[in-house]
Amino acid sequence: MVRPVDHESLVIVLSCGGSPLDAAALDALAVTAVRWVRVEREGDAACLAGRVCHDDPPDRFRERVRAWAAARGWAVTVAPGRRLG
Repeated sequence: MVRPVDHESLVIVLSCGGSPLDAAALDALAVTAVRWVRVEREGDAACLAGRVCHDDPPDRFRERVRAWAAARGWAVTVAPGRRLG
């Protein structure tokens, strides 16, 4: 069953030698819908920016994304967007 998506956030992921970072990386986040994504690379460094919709409150989503990114050797920041609905 798909739960309703209530929130939107901007996610920025930085990688410098961690797990490979590509446009499909955000697909691994459970219970999210990726609205758009962009990846830039320079040598071993990569930066991903994406807008995602999710059902968890912004603080909980931020914690979840930080744990997900840390497990892959990435740094991340999350900016809460608007509440949907």
